[in-house]
Amino acid sequence: MARADTPAWRRAFDGVERRVGSPLESATSSPDFQVAAQALRNAGRAIGRPVTGVVSWGLHVAGLPSRADLRALTRQLGEVQRELLAIRRDLAKAGRDTEEAE
Repeated sequence: MARADTPAWRRAFDGVERRVGSPLESATSSPDFQVAAQALRNAGRAIGRPVTGVVSWGLHVAGLPSRADLRALTRQLGEVQRELLAIRRDLAKAGRDTEEAE
């Protein structure tokens, strides 16, 4: 695509990308950055668990479902749907068997 045909936003983006892309790639692929990123992930997990517990407790005190409650309900609903499908299949098979016997 000719430069004159390129939209202004794309030319601006490409200019910024040329200036910051290589230094940013070098920084994020360094071993020091990888160690720091892993430390941040670990800290997030360590902090996230207690916070999630407190939030769940607060929601339960307020009479509201927590994320864990919603996940459990979703699993239970899936089980009910599978059971209902099995019952429908059994009824359809029983109906076919009855028609064949008549």
